[in-house]
Amino acid sequence: MGDKSLDMKGLQAQIENAGERGWKAMQAAQPSQAELAYIEALEAARLLNDAGAEAVFLSYLAIARQHLGKRQEATEDLEACLEIAIANGFDKIKAHASLLLGEQEREAGASETAIQHFLRALEASLACQDDVGAEMAFGNLGLVYLEKGWAEQASECFRQALELSDNSPNQAAWHGSLGQCLAELGQLEQALNYYQQAFEDSKDKGNTVAQSICRGSEGNAHFELGDYEKAAVCYEEALELSKHTQDAARAGIWLGNMSNAFRRQGEHDKAIAACEEALEVARQLDDVHSEAAHLDSLGECYQSSGDLTKAMASYEQALKLSQSIEDRQGQRIYLSNLGRVHQRLGQLEPAFDHLSRAIDLFDEQRSRIKSDDIKTTFAARGQDLYRDMVSVCLAMGRRVEALEYVGRAKSRAILDLLSNSPIDVSELMRGDDESLNKLVNREAQLRNQIARMEKLFWQGPPSESGSRGAVLSPEDTTGIYTEWRETVNQLRRRHPNYANLIAVETLSFNEINSLWERSEDAQRLGHKSLLADNIAIVEYYWTEHYFLAALISKGLSEPVVHLIKDADQLSALRADLADFLVMSATEGWDVPISLCKRLYNSLIAPLLESLPKAVDRLILVPHGTLYRLPFSALHDGKQFLIERYSLSYLPTTSLIPVLARTRSERESSTKPKYLVSAISDYSATREDGLVLSSRMRSAAGLEDLSYTMEEAQTVIDVGSSNDMEAKLLTNQEVKDSLPSLFGQYPVVHFAGHAVFNPEEPLASGLVLADGSILTAGAILQGNLLRTHCGKLLVLSACQTGVNMVTPGGEILGLARALMYAGMPNLLLSLWEVADRSTSDLMKDFHQAWQAGKTSVARALQEAQRKSAAAKQPVHAWAPFIHLGID
Repeated sequence: MGDKSLDMKGLQAQIENAGERGWKAMQAAQPSQAELAYIEALEAARLLNDAGAEAVFLSYLAIARQHLGKRQEATEDLEACLEIAIANGFDKIKAHASLLLGEQEREAGASETAIQHFLRALEASLACQDDVGAEMAFGNLGLVYLEKGWAEQASECFRQALELSDNSPNQAAWHGSLGQCLAELGQLEQALNYYQQAFEDSKDKGNTVAQSICRGSEGNAHFELGDYEKAAVCYEEALELSKHTQDAARAGIWLGNMSNAFRRQGEHDKAIAACEEALEVARQLDDVHSEAAHLDSLGECYQSSGDLTKAMASYEQALKLSQSIEDRQGQRIYLSNLGRVHQRLGQLEPAFDHLSRAIDLFDEQRSRIKSDDIKTTFAARGQDLYRDMVSVCLAMGRRVEALEYVGRAKSRAILDLLSNSPIDVSELMRGDDESLNKLVNREAQLRNQIARMEKLFWQGPPSESGSRGAVLSPEDTTGIYTEWRETVNQLRRRHPNYANLIAVETLSFNEINSLWERSEDAQRLGHKSLLADNIAIVEYYWTEHYFLAALISKGLSEPVVHLIKDADQLSALRADLADFLVMSATEGWDVPISLCKRLYNSLIAPLLESLPKAVDRLILVPHGTLYRLPFSALHDGKQFLIERYSLSYLPTTSLIPVLARTRSERESSTKPKYLVSAISDYSATREDGLVLSSRMRSAAGLEDLSYTMEEAQTVIDVGSSNDMEAKLLTNQEVKDSLPSLFGQYPVVHFAGHAVFNPEEPLASGLVLADGSILTAGAILQGNLLRTHCGKLLVLSACQTGVNMVTPGGEILGLARALMYAGMPNLLLSLWEVADRSTSDLMKDFHQAWQAGKTSVARALQEAQRKSAAAKQPVHAWAPFIHLGID
């Protein structure tokens, strides 16, 4: 017994001694000696039957063999370690082995296998409350997701890693990686903040390598924002830091990026020299990823200097390399650049092929993003790609494909938003998850801050006629809304339904044509088709290089296309549109018929020549500034467009089936009930001034609206005459009851003030009697309004139809929020209108609509016809638009 005890002590001492020798050898960069020491420790652990020690030294041995390039042996060691850890419930060892296996698989390009290892490491770390292990698992998952182009999922992993990384040496890496995610998603200003924070973290820890990475990444963000001078300064600083640490790989990267900055500043010789130097470094290091990126940069240099043959050769080499390492983000960039070179050379078939493949990769990345606002910023990054593709299609005479790519370019986020069930973060309850509790508390704090801040600064005395609009506080609300959006998005990702959100495909031309054919939805409604034969669709797409309008009506084999490419014509059209928007929105300044006629001829006349005589209604799908244009006021020299056609607006044609399904689900419901909200008394906003912040107090307040009660009574009377239930809310009752009653009434009418905030669209909304705002943010992010029976919402208030329009064609503002709230048809206004004329037009609309006896578009047409016939100015009747398909 004594001898056995001595043997065990000897073996234990041997394990400790060999383990210490192995550790020292690794510290001295002597992995061969470490391997021998760990083999000795491992053998002693097996003789001792110490499963824990055996598992630990298997993992150490694997690390030594990884350094020696013995990948297969290292894998076998780690798998053996993992098997022991699982059998014995050693969660911490299980997490460590899984992390090492994941890192090894990631380096080998086996991303799916790496993800499984990291997920297992995360599960084991959380089970044994190992914060360091969980941090590393989250961080490594983020890195793999980012490499796969899943930037949104990666950003959440890096946020989780940061939650766990107090005083961690990896903080700078996670901040920098989070910045990279946000940059990839198009949120460049936020990315800059994270890069700068990462730089300070690494500076505090004396980590010069990390400082170089952070400063270079900051340069990338400045480059994306178009500030090439600042970008070059950052790259030069990053280069010096890399040289200081003899980090040749990083130095090569910053040289390549400096080349791009020089090129954008017109310094082509310096750009080519820097790029060739960077390329040589990458080849010496056998860094395929960097070599491809530098070849792409070299191609850009050649393209800028006009040498398209050399440019194409560089892009083709870059593409081949990116395919060899399955770099899908790189492939997207190199394919798009090849497509543009072929386009410039007039080689349209290869241009089409390369651009279509690039767009497929871009859409694949977009489909991985589930957050609405992140989809919106990401989509803006692909607009040049779509613009070039549409141009190539038109040059080839492929009108059908051109229209389909226009559909893919525009308003994809709102299509996804309305095609999925809402996610309510209020359903997430506080529990044992401390990070979730922090998010829930922070969201509540931010929401309360916004509620306190949402006060308006009413400038100047009330106008004599009274108008239903307001001037928003100059206080900057962007920062707090940005943080609130980020917090809500993080909470949504924790919701169990988040993973089920889908990205919806846009309609093909054949599917658009089928809208006029009989379908299951149409049969349930008793209709022949989703769209009647008297309806045509007009789709617009306007870039800096060309203007495109396309007409689709029943039975067309291809769209009718109207294209303007001449620079002088485009400039004249922009000038006419700008003049119209200023004149029409200014009370007392009528719009000349000659201007309305010029816009008519430029925007729609060539299409109407091909329109079947049976068509008397147009669904307009605008783009860019055209969202602010009331097409009803265009004039053919004899009459306004509204006198010939009823008009509706949509952000994307692909919403038609979505809205038709909503119509189908609600068609069989009981007769419409009216909820009418009217605010005439805004005196509370004028009592002692309106507090807007600690710095400022308003001296004016809001004017009262004399005609809202008369208008409300007319709507109530119309409902009563059609044997409909109607309820009236006035003044303070609107704030108290509208949110709770909104979902109980199919028809809702609001008369009062409204405001549009161009700096922060989520702060736009309806102004209540006490001066507080029912904002788009509260509706869209906070689910304050929600209906499952809604058919029509009329907003008899100014600027309710004004939205910020992103480069990707997304409308951001009140209209987006209200469609999300479940209202399939909206009646909105594009500018401030006098109280009296608004009231008269609304009376005429409701009397024409008769609770659905005619379409919303037709009723609005009749009301606007009446105003035009009475010689009222365009300013008074044209701003009212219908958003929907009924």
